[in-house]
Amino acid sequence: MPRCQNCGFKWSWKEVIMLSVKGKKECSNCHKRQYISAGSSFWITFLITLGFVMPMTMLRPYYEIAWPFFILAFVIYMPLALSFAPFLYKLSNTKYASAKRSNN
Repeated sequence: MPRCQNCGFKWSWKEVIMLSVKGKKECSNCHKRQYISAGSSFWITFLITLGFVMPMTMLRPYYEIAWPFFILAFVIYMPLALSFAPFLYKLSNTKYASAKRSNN
């Protein structure tokens, strides 16, 4: 589970799920706002995309997998991937979209 970048408090699974839904959440220990880090966002997207979308779009045309199986696999895979995702999150003190890079 991720830890607060300010105080090192270990977040619970429920808190991380709420963070992923809202995009930001205050630490229950130090009350500083925390965000999901850019790297974590990338890896979660990578997990969902390459773990399900890529194999299914490649397998479906070649092996003639029926749509009901595709939908069933989606219904099974997504909750598993999303329940595992909080273990991959890292927290950040700054919002991903507001982090600006200087071109010096």
